Amino acid sequence: MVHAYDKRSRLLPYFFTGHFMAPAGARAVGAALHDSGLVKTRIVLQQWNPNFRPSLARLDGEPLEMLLVSSMQIHAEKAYGLIADACAGRTRDRPLIMAGGPKAIYEPWDLFSVRGDPAVSVDVAVTGEEFVLMELIEVLLAYRGASGTMLEAFRSARRDGALTGVPGLVYRENDAPDSPLVTTGIQRLVQDLDELPHPIIGYRLLERPHGRRDLESRPLSDSQVRRHSRISSLSISYGCKFSCDFCPIPAYNQRTYRHKSGERIVDEMRSLREELGIRYYFGTDDNFFNDRPVVEQIFEAMSRAKIAGKPLKKAVRWGTEATTFDTWRNRDLLRAARRSGMRAIWIGVEDLTATLVKKGQSANRTAELFAVLNDAGICPMPMIMHHDGQPLYTRRGLYGLLNQVRFLRRSGAQSLQVTVLTPAVGTRAYEANYQKGLVFDKVGGRRVLEYQFDGNHVVASSLAEPWRTQLNVVLAYAAYYNPVNLIRSVVRPSNSLFLAGAYDQVIGQIGLCRTAVQFGRWAFDLWRGPITRKVAAPGPKTPMIDVSPHPESPAVRASSQAAGAPTSAPVGAGTDGTAGR
Repeated sequence: MVHAYDKRSRLLPYFFTGHFMAPAGARAVGAALHDSGLVKTRIVLQQWNPNFRPSLARLDGEPLEMLLVSSMQIHAEKAYGLIADACAGRTRDRPLIMAGGPKAIYEPWDLFSVRGDPAVSVDVAVTGEEFVLMELIEVLLAYRGASGTMLEAFRSARRDGALTGVPGLVYRENDAPDSPLVTTGIQRLVQDLDELPHPIIGYRLLERPHGRRDLESRPLSDSQVRRHSRISSLSISYGCKFSCDFCPIPAYNQRTYRHKSGERIVDEMRSLREELGIRYYFGTDDNFFNDRPVVEQIFEAMSRAKIAGKPLKKAVRWGTEATTFDTWRNRDLLRAARRSGMRAIWIGVEDLTATLVKKGQSANRTAELFAVLNDAGICPMPMIMHHDGQPLYTRRGLYGLLNQVRFLRRSGAQSLQVTVLTPAVGTRAYEANYQKGLVFDKVGGRRVLEYQFDGNHVVASSLAEPWRTQLNVVLAYAAYYNPVNLIRSVVRPSNSLFLAGAYDQVIGQIGLCRTAVQFGRWAFDLWRGPITRKVAAPGPKTPMIDVSPHPESPAVRASSQAAGAPTSAPVGAGTDGTAGR
């Protein structure tokens, strides 16, 4: 199980966490495989093992029988390289190649003809969560027998039509390079997240960080896990009540809200703390305060819990993501949140003036909320968006980007994330951005690459001088992360969390050095030009056949749109970032 990672995306605000936090998605898939009995499983993270080559890998002295590649859109180029290496010069003795993650969910066709070469292809794309994969493997094992391979089993199951009953798959109709793609429709979601395998299983399958191209004889030992993954990402809840045009989260979750129980969360933290020594946790929530009764139950269970004889709040520290509106609405629970060990909330402020998006946020409400959070001992970590039409600075009000940055700092923000509004695959606004001619195709004669769709690079704009927008982001970060603010936070602390703010200042200034260089280069390219633009969203190169009872899969919707047919909001999966799930 390989998590693809493109190091060119290593910028603020996650300059360090990408390397010190093993992604939850890859660990979850590996844990599900091992938990089902496939114990010869290894998880490889490309940020730790950048030179890994599947063709050279051996498990217990044997070549791989299955290769699973998980990738976001921004890491797709590295996923292509892994697939190409597994396919190179091999037709019968190669592993069964499967792809998953956001790239496979929304743009699976790119994985069946990597870089335009039909001979370099995955066998099947899993457009759902880990239990879709397990249902697929259950079918394949019935065909594999005692002496066959999983690749042979897949081809036999496909020939017999046995895969059509597994919702959430895309595969070629046959082995012909020009054969159409078949999709089995939308995945069935697991509603009770307590059913997911325990995360400690995945940690015990991690490959140790190294520069070699093969695998070690054993995975990372328990005593080494904490050294390399200082922060643990935990799936606590999925779903959000809001439906922003630029966000794919509600559609991915099929307008549902799913969560783990407080007892299960306590059990996961206790096991990881006592057995692996991990103290810091990040909840990959879409909107933690989405459902008040659920949050109350979680806080109650965590407040009662003990780890190694100590209250949980003294044994672990954790943070999560939430919207301004829901955090404010549940501000009376913040004391209970602190008693549960919560130390930080990454808050989706987006735009203080509510010009870009309206989610119940306002400047006064944000300032009051930050004061309540700081008073409770929880760091407010705002996330804002820069967009076309927003100036760098305004003499009055808070519409300017720098105005908002300075307001958030004065209000008690302990960190800052600034992104640019970017067309995200799987959102309602995705196709419209292409149809309006906003998305760049080439800049300075060079094609815009997938890693640049990271929310950091300006890759879509209606402005005649988009380079200004790119520089605005650098200036916004520099207005927050600088030596003056570091000294001010220590010499004249405004609240009891000043040490956390000072630490984030140091980390942010280090990350800003690399970020400013890369942003400066891209801004120069945008200034030099010329810029050519796309007029249609990327789509499949071959027809797609939907064999599900309800043809509503993300891939078929995208295929129909590429052909000019009207479609409604696509269903699919979102980002890591948030959280990198």
